[in-house]
This record gives sequence, C-alpha cells and structure tokens, in this order.
Amino acid sequence: MQAWDEARTGLNGLEIWRYHDWLVLRHNGQPDLWNSKPPLWPWILAVSFRLLGATELGLRLPSALAALATMWLLYRAGQRWLGSSLAGLLAGLILLTTQGYVQLHVARSGDFDTLLTLWTTAGALAWLAYLGTGRNRWAWATGIFFSLAVFTKGIAGVLFGPGLLLAALLTGHVSRLRRSAPWLAVGLVILTAGSWYALREMIAPGYLAAVWQYEVGGPAAAELEGHHHTLGWYLSAIVQREFTAWLIPALLGWLLSAWAPRTSRSWLLGRFTASVAGCFLLAISLVKTKLGWYDAPIFPLLALQAAAGLVWTGRILAAHLKQRPQFNQRLVGVLSIAVLPYYAQRQFIRDLDKHRLDNPQLLYGRHLRAQHQQLPTLTNYVLVTDGAFNDSPVFYRTAAEFNYNHQTTSIASWDLGWLRPGQTVVACGAKAYRPLLQRYQTRVLLRTDSCQTLELLGLR
Repeated sequence: MQAWDEARTGLNGLEIWRYHDWLVLRHNGQPDLWNSKPPLWPWILAVSFRLLGATELGLRLPSALAALATMWLLYRAGQRWLGSSLAGLLAGLILLTTQGYVQLHVARSGDFDTLLTLWTTAGALAWLAYLGTGRNRWAWATGIFFSLAVFTKGIAGVLFGPGLLLAALLTGHVSRLRRSAPWLAVGLVILTAGSWYALREMIAPGYLAAVWQYEVGGPAAAELEGHHHTLGWYLSAIVQREFTAWLIPALLGWLLSAWAPRTSRSWLLGRFTASVAGCFLLAISLVKTKLGWYDAPIFPLLALQAAAGLVWTGRILAAHLKQRPQFNQRLVGVLSIAVLPYYAQRQFIRDLDKHRLDNPQLLYGRHLRAQHQQLPTLTNYVLVTDGAFNDSPVFYRTAAEFNYNHQTTSIASWDLGWLRPGQTVVACGAKAYRPLLQRYQTRVLLRTDSCQTLELLGLR
C-alpha cells in the first residue's frame, strides 16, 4: 500500500463501513477535507473491500478493471475509426506500453485517476461519434460520462471541455452545437456537480471552502505542497519518458490526417485528438500545482492517434507495393511492433516493484497478515510508527480491525510514555522500534523483514 494518496483513499473506503456514512468521507474518524473529491471512487472501494477484504487486491482490482475497460474502449474505437480489429488491438497495446498510464497513481495503484481516465475517454469518444454522426444519443452519452468523471474527481472531470468545443469548430461541425442535446448534456454535468456539492456542504459545512483550497483556486493560483514545475514540464515528460516509444507514430498520424479528404474519418479523428489533447495539456500546464499523473487522461487519445499513424502508414505501403498482407501476417506485424515497448514497460514495472520494500512503513500489512496466521489469539496490540506523515500504517491497522476484528491503537515512536509492561506492540523499521528497545525490555513474538511484534516486559 503506497503512502499518501493510495492509502488515504483506501482509508476513506474503509471508514465508510466503520461509520456507516456514505456521504461524508472520513480520515481517522474526522471529515476528510484534504481529500475533498466526490465519493464515487471511495464508494467503489468500499464495495470491493466488502467483497474481497481490506487488502491490496480489494483496493487495486477496481483500478485494474477500469484500465481494462479503457483498453476495450480503444479496441472498439480502433474498429470504428481505423477500420479493423487489429487496429483496435494495436491501440490497446500502445496504451498498455505507455509509461505515463501504466504507473503508480494510475493503472498500477488504487487511486482516482484510472477511473477518471475511463470516463473522460468514454466521454471524448462519445463526442467524437456525435460530431461524426449528429445523433443526439451520443451527445447524451457524453453528458453521462463526464458527469461520472466529475463525480469521480471533481473539476478534473471537465478539463476536456474546451477541447471538445474546439474540436467542433475545427472539424466544421459547429452546427451540432446549435441543437439542444449537447447543451442539455452540459446541464446534466452541471446538475450532477451542483447537487453533490450543495448536499455535501449542507451535511457538513466547510466542504466548499476545502474544495476551493485543495482542488480549484489553490492548485490553480499557487503551488501546493511544493509541486511546482515549469510550463513545459508535462510536454517534456511525455516526450522524454511517458510516451517516448509512440510519439513519432502519433505525430505521423496527425500529419497523414491533415492530407486526408475532409469528409474522411481520418481527417476528423486527427483534428479531434489534436484539439482535445492539446487543450487538456495546455490547461494542466497553466495550473501552478503539477503532479506527474495529472496528464493520465491524455494517453488513451494519444494511443489511438499513434495506432492511426501506424495503420495508415501500413496501408499506404501496401497500396504502393500493390500487396495486401494476410490477416496472420498483419497480426504478427502488430505484435512485433509492440514487443520492444512491452519489454521496456515490464522493466519499468520491475523497477517500481523493487522499491516497494524500501520504506519500512509500507510493510505493516505483510506483517499483520503473518501475525494473524501465526499468532491467531493476539488481537489487542499497539501499532508504533516512525511518526512521519504516512497513511499506509493507518490503513493496515484499520484493515486488521475490518478483516480480523482486531483491537488496535496507533502511536508515534516519540510518544511512548503511556505504554505499560505487558502490552504488545507492532513496529516496522528501526526508527519505529529502536526507541522501544531503548526504553523497554522486550520479547520478540514475531519478526518479518524489518517488522517486529514485541511484548513489553518492563522498563530498562
């Protein structure tokens, strides 16, 4: 369980069951105003915890399923806009091998952003279908998906809005905006957001002030918690690390789409992805507070455009050579294109996993599971941390209460004065257990990695 966002969000989901309150998210029993986002993701986590237990699987499986659903959307989009199932497969493989998407805080952890990206991708593709067909049902679908995006991560759910409007202008479909359906869809988004924020403020006043401080005015006007970078920081990350392997195919796709006939799907797709991705990137770049995963929603659109560039190039070459490869040959070609980026992505994930044991404060879950198996009668103990801000130990303590009916309390290593001989303590890392060993005579009941379960025998 990663520190800060992932653990805190998981704790929000667990405390829904502890306090039986589905409207006011809590942190350590108090209304959580720092995490002032709407509650859809914690609701999903709460249901997952009830079904799977308060574990890493219960926290991360919903995120993994959202990522899988996003890949399915790209597959369907590839079928529709690029004309073949193999093109859809290629788009999905490109997203799977995109470091900016398959990373911590997005598809590799239980944070908000994978679900947000699912809704924004679905909403963007629905709007693309509306521009292409003029059918009102796609405008309504756009409103529904962006309402879900807002209910997942607040204002971040509508940052595609300027790009969607620009796409209507640049594709020559401004007339679509003269109908009532798209504006009624906008009204649905506003109604959803307004209803939630009004209800939450009415239940526990002070919520709107926290939303302004931590989600809207604060991040936009000033850096929060030291997360300040230059205007071109996101673009540099996309070029140098997050989308490096697929950047040239995406640029090639935009170039080829500009030469395509104005009535073609290629021309519409290229202008659409450029408008939405460009406006979104500009919006998050202008915000003062910048974090490495804020650009996650852009990558499914970039993946689709990169697939388009490769597919269109292949068709041009096939036409020039006057040979159309067989399906099996094209399938081998698609898989071959993805081999090296897939290998690089696996190495990136392995490097992430190597660091999961670096911080002892992230190991309480492993230790408490082993303790439950080897010392099943031990149900009352004190969890001692190193005192640093980290919600991972708090989540695991609460998870032990949820999963095993343990009775626990938590203190920092510099606050040991009220511990008494005879009590049992759990501590991970030298910073947490060294003060215990200096102050008390102890007996080790269980040791795993750098974690220990100790019985306090007496003062030294």
